[in-house]
Amino acid sequence: MLWRYAAALLVGSPVSVLYTFQRERLAISWREWMTDRCLQLYSSNRVYYNLERSSENEIDNPDQRITEDVRSFTAFSLTLFLTLLTSVIDLVSFSMILYSIQPQLFGAIILYALFGTVTTTALGKKLVGLNYQKLQKEADFRYSLVRVRDNAESIAFYAGEDIENKEINARLEKVIENKKEIIGVQRNVEFFTTSYNYFVQILPVAVVAKDYFSGAIQLGVVSQSAGAFNHVLRDLSIIVNQFEQLSSFSAAIDRLSSFMTAIRDADDSRTEEDGLLQLPQNFTANETMTGFEEHSTDVDRNSSIDVQITTDEKRAEHANKIDLRQMHPLSSDLFAARSKDTTLDIRNLTLSTPDGKRTLIQNLDMSIGEGEHLLIVGNSGAGKSSLLRAIAGLWTTGSGVIERPNDSDIYFLPQRPYCALGSLKDQLLYPSLDEDEIDEQDYPEGHRLSRSHLLRQSLTDQDLLDILTEVDLGDLAERSGDGDPIKGLYKVLDWSNTLSLGEQQRLAFGRLLVNRPRFVILDEATSALDMVAESKMYKLLQDRAQKNLVSGKGLSRAGLTYVSVGHRPSLLIYHDKRLRLMGEKGYSIEKIEKSSTDTSPLGVTNM
Repeated sequence: MLWRYAAALLVGSPVSVLYTFQRERLAISWREWMTDRCLQLYSSNRVYYNLERSSENEIDNPDQRITEDVRSFTAFSLTLFLTLLTSVIDLVSFSMILYSIQPQLFGAIILYALFGTVTTTALGKKLVGLNYQKLQKEADFRYSLVRVRDNAESIAFYAGEDIENKEINARLEKVIENKKEIIGVQRNVEFFTTSYNYFVQILPVAVVAKDYFSGAIQLGVVSQSAGAFNHVLRDLSIIVNQFEQLSSFSAAIDRLSSFMTAIRDADDSRTEEDGLLQLPQNFTANETMTGFEEHSTDVDRNSSIDVQITTDEKRAEHANKIDLRQMHPLSSDLFAARSKDTTLDIRNLTLSTPDGKRTLIQNLDMSIGEGEHLLIVGNSGAGKSSLLRAIAGLWTTGSGVIERPNDSDIYFLPQRPYCALGSLKDQLLYPSLDEDEIDEQDYPEGHRLSRSHLLRQSLTDQDLLDILTEVDLGDLAERSGDGDPIKGLYKVLDWSNTLSLGEQQRLAFGRLLVNRPRFVILDEATSALDMVAESKMYKLLQDRAQKNLVSGKGLSRAGLTYVSVGHRPSLLIYHDKRLRLMGEKGYSIEKIEKSSTDTSPLGVTNM
């Protein structure tokens, strides 16, 4: 018997280890798939942007929901499933043994397990809500610490440590209060569950004691009954024994479900009938956070597309008309062709605040010809940034029609440029990919790489270094690479904290020279530059606007057109028209006379 037992151990040991190993691998694979699917849904059709700007969807800490909540869901779901599976097998086996020994003992255990489950659920139902709050409060606490790290310099300049610490401590106090409530409820639950598990040692013996003392059964049967009773009870008491973990799991499911529901609601291409993890229509594997610009197709500029056609056809054509509808999300895929000589055409445009209580712009009609440049001015709150967002297809409330180039031909320069994670070369190429990163296998059959991808193939490292020189950042690569500029191009740093705001704005202009768009939107993109640097950046734009940027391979295009928002009178000389927004008083459009674009104090009044 010892030899047989040793042989069983020899076989059982690797089986047990491999079982655990395969279970963990399956959990990792499931988490990888589900996280990737969540990211696809979160990034498609600018859902991430819509969630941030929506006043209806109060979704806190989406980063935690994609990371921690998905991990918790996949890991515990798998563990719970396997526990239930083994419990069912164990339950069937030992129930047969227990019933054959003492039928009344089997009935007693069913009633006992039912009593324990109902009582535990009643005592601990508050834990689900508390664990939901725990996840939220812990995430808020971590976020407050991240904000201090991201804004360390500003806080240091203001000497705002006391204020920040006060806010952090307030959030920490909420975490502690929540934890105290949780352990209080857990104490009450454990009073019952501990007694429940202790009392089970008496119950089976008490039921069979009469038969034992009458001589109907032997002592071994009592022990066998107690063992089988414990097995069956453990299988029937999963909720009792794992209630705390189940409550945490339930909270994570609630948060994940509300997040996925909000993602679906923020995506115009999906309806309430669609599954929470169902991909949008016409979704392709290479769709990125820039929308569907990576797989756009060019449209004949003389063609006409009916905005009432189906979404599939509109996306396949990927034309360029945005139809704004009052108090409904603006859809950047409602497109139609522009006239041959017009780059931007705005008709009867009205923009409102998201709550609809205030009109920012009313009945705006204007057009910009190809190669013309527009300067937008106005007081703070007049709707300048809202107009830029509407042109980009991001604003969500309003009415009217905007006709403009395809998404892949538009480039936006904000006041504070975004620095991506990666090397200096990545900053210049953003949002395009390096040629070495393009894998044809990632694209569906028949898919054509976008123009921006094809442009990347003509740029060498030396070309990128020359572009850095053009925007007065010629020494940046050399400094980053310790004297080797090529090495500096591939240096990975936290560029948002490494570069000053002025350097970041010049780097953004370098991106323009790399990506070669046809239409550029600048939102105070030179605010951190002096007039000399500002002049040089705009002259680079004007140079590109006066010549054909690309030739060959069927990619020829006219020079770029740009729209700027700014306050400096020095900007007038670089633009042909000025749109003055005056809020409720309306607007005015004026042709800029170059003779009036001096930078003297008198010129300020002309803005």
